[in-house]
Amino acid sequence: MRLLEIALATCSLFTAVAVAQQDLPGLLSSNKNLSEFESLLQQFPNVYKNISSAQGGVTVFAPSNAAFDKLNYTVLAPAFTSENVDVIHELLYYHAAQGVHASNSFGGGQFHFLPTMQTNQSYANVTGGQVISVVEQAGNHFVAVSGLAVRSSMTETDIQFSNGVLHIIDTFLVPPLSIIDSSPSVNLSSFPGALLSGPPILTNYTETAEDLTIFAPDNEALRAITSAFSSLTVQDFTALLEYHIVPSNTTVFYSSNLPNGEVMQNGSVYNSSILTTLQGGNLTITFIDNSLFVNQARIVQQDLLLANGVLHIIDAVLDPNATAAPANPDAPMGGQVIAGTALSGDSLPFTTALPSTTSDLFSLVTATPTMTNSSDGSAATDGSAATTDGPLSSSKGLGERVQLQAGGTGLVLGAMIWVLGFL
Repeated sequence: MRLLEIALATCSLFTAVAVAQQDLPGLLSSNKNLSEFESLLQQFPNVYKNISSAQGGVTVFAPSNAAFDKLNYTVLAPAFTSENVDVIHELLYYHAAQGVHASNSFGGGQFHFLPTMQTNQSYANVTGGQVISVVEQAGNHFVAVSGLAVRSSMTETDIQFSNGVLHIIDTFLVPPLSIIDSSPSVNLSSFPGALLSGPPILTNYTETAEDLTIFAPDNEALRAITSAFSSLTVQDFTALLEYHIVPSNTTVFYSSNLPNGEVMQNGSVYNSSILTTLQGGNLTITFIDNSLFVNQARIVQQDLLLANGVLHIIDAVLDPNATAAPANPDAPMGGQVIAGTALSGDSLPFTTALPSTTSDLFSLVTATPTMTNSSDGSAATDGSAATTDGPLSSSKGLGERVQLQAGGTGLVLGAMIWVLGFL
């Protein structure tokens, strides 16, 4: 009997080792729930190879067949119906996070920001690769949050293969957009309108500069002091906007890395950090009573991922002439330090400057980039005129909804933000 137990244990061990050593193509081919994702990757052999053999391992967030079933009702549908091969390249790379991240690394009650293999700067101007954020919620439920605040639930986690781990998600991840195109997804209209009302060079900067952190006052914060803007010169108005923008060459300040020091306030020690803005003045980030503050303004919504950084929504307008305004956790609103009166009714300032239609999903790109696949698995832009993957055939099942062939024209992955309710 003892020999039989040893034999069975040995057999189980060999089986476990064999499963662990299965490569990504083998894993996908053996999982019926991922057949459409496998078919899509097979149509992009270079991307498939780069993801499968990524140096340092890889974490794949694999859309289930059910995710493909609702693809036509998402902002991603035009990428497929318009046969946009380059954009789908980027979409696939965005579903592969650098390194191996098991679900037990997503705990701690905070968001974890994972750099992905989407490193082509024409699409994702974030040092080290565009990120997705992952968090564990109640009931051992894991959620990945991507661009436009799209939430993808992990329906199955920790499926191991030889070069990493795979998590199955119920909704496609959406690569982040510019601030102008991302704002409607979080009901933010006055601040992007203010950017568009300012000098064009500032609007262009916020959409294209690398590694930005933007603190955007919510609609009510700007509406509450609308009268104050009429007395500002162009230079003062520009400086006000620039004071809400933190540039960097290497770091995006997601919520998880904002506080990094200590500050004394009213005899107590709080976490705090100082950030230098585009305007040149400093912002004090303070963590008090389980809330983050920027000077006197409370961060009311964190971590809207942008194509070139991150956006945090705050409940008051920041004043570059009042950099010492303290955080007040007892204030119902962030304690406006700029005097002004509100617009009457439901009107919001600066919204007339907003575009009447949304831009292409990858609005940072002014011309269709061509990509070569580098040895480290990233996508790089070069001067050639074709993608490295060959002609595409339609995948089983997927082809009935989105037909794929090489030679997609232009960046027409429209940001049909109004359909997000279907996600």
